[in-house]
Amino acid sequence: MTTQTRQRITWKAGETLPEYANKATLACIITHLLYPIKNRTIEYWPLIAHRPNRENVYNVEDALSYAKFKLKNAPSYKQALSPE
Repeated sequence: MTTQTRQRITWKAGETLPEYANKATLACIITHLLYPIKNRTIEYWPLIAHRPNRENVYNVEDALSYAKFKLKNAPSYKQALSPE
C-alpha cells in the first residue's frame, strides 16, 4: 500500500511561470490561463515527467503548448437562445 500525499500548489496568479511544476500547480496555471482542468487529466497527456526527489514534475511550456493544441482542436459550435 502506498501513501499518497497531497501536492502543494506553488504558483499564484501574477507570478512568473515556473520552468517545471507538479500536477496541482500545472492544473492551476492552465485553469487560470486557458480553461478548467483537473490534476488527474495531466496524467493522461503525452508529457515527459521528471522525478527529482520522488515527485513528478512537468515542463510548463510543454504542458501549455499541449493545452493550447487541445483547445484549438476541440469541437466548437455557436450557441444561441431559441426564439420564444
